[in-house]
Formats: sequence, C-alpha cells, structure tokens
Amino acid sequence: MLSYNEFVEKLNEIKAMGFVKTHRSGPTGIGKTLEDLLGIKENNIAGPDHEKFELKSARKNSQSMLTLFTNAPLPRKVNSVLLDKFGYPSAKGNEKKELHTTVSALNYNNLKGNTGFKVGIDKNASKITFIDNEGKELCYWDNQTLEKAFVKKYPALAYVKADAEGVDSNEKFHFTEAYLLTGFDFQEL
Repeated sequence: MLSYNEFVEKLNEIKAMGFVKTHRSGPTGIGKTLEDLLGIKENNIAGPDHEKFELKSARKNSQSMLTLFTNAPLPRKVNSVLLDKFGYPSAKGNEKKELHTTVSALNYNNLKGNTGFKVGIDKNASKITFIDNEGKELCYWDNQTLEKAFVKKYPALAYVKADAEGVDSNEKFHFTEAYLLTGFDFQEL
C-alpha cells in the first residue's frame, strides 16, 4: 500500500508519461488504466481502494456523473416494487424487467416515455426520499444509513482527471489533475 507521499509521487510520474493507451475500452477504461498504473488491484468492495482514500477518475469535459456508491433504498426489498412499477422490458429480449435511470431533485425522470419519480429531502425526518408524480413517497435513505455507507467508503476521496483522445480500444489518457477531498459534513443534509 502506497503512503500518501508515495501516491502523490506516483501520480506525478504518471502525469509525466503523457498520453497512455487505455487498458480497457469503454466508460470504465479510465479507472482501470489509472488503477493499473498505480498498482491498485481492481475491486468492488464497500470500503476504499486505498487504506486512507477511495480513488475515482474522470475524463475532463465529460458530462458523465460520478457514482460515489450504491446503496439500496429503504424499506428492504423496495427495489422489487420500483422495478415492478417503473421497470421496462429488458433489452436482452427476455421476460425480465430492468430499470436504469438518473434521478434529480428538480424534475421527474423520464422512464421510456413515462413520468417516473424524483428525489425529495425531508429535513424533519432526516431522510432523502423518492417521490412519484402524485407526491407519494416510494422509498428513502435515512441520513444515518447514508452517512455510514459514505464514511465506510470515503475516509477521503482522491479524484483524478485526465485529458482523453481517441475512442474505444484506441482511447488514450493524460492524467493531469488530482484532488484530495476530505471533511464531508453530514450536518448540512
């Protein structure tokens, strides 16, 4: 495991390399390439990639969102209810439904032409909710659950950005910016 100073030194070495060919084509290529260059094994654990921080990377000027972590909403098994109510036929052509969406606090999401749900904040109950277009709460995350998941995954966040050129298996990255984010405050939710 690299110390913080060794990590910064290694990032500077990677920056000096200039453009590096992707180690995997597609959206996850940037993260895979950076992890490989840093000697970090790929994982999908609930904790951080590194002892002291989670590593995330992004292409500069990308409109892609950053997934911090996934955590099923409450009450338990509500994912099945959401899938049943808002899901659509699988693109794989089987009988299963699927549900892939981005949720906003400003507008209801659009699910294959139908109005779906949006995010609400209930400060009195200290929770973040999903609300359907009739104003009904579908599910929620309480602040305590979110804080526990966040703290477990992010003692700190190392966020590295890169210029990108090319496409698919010919994409190349030049890692040029890095930020260490610490001190997240749950009192402001």
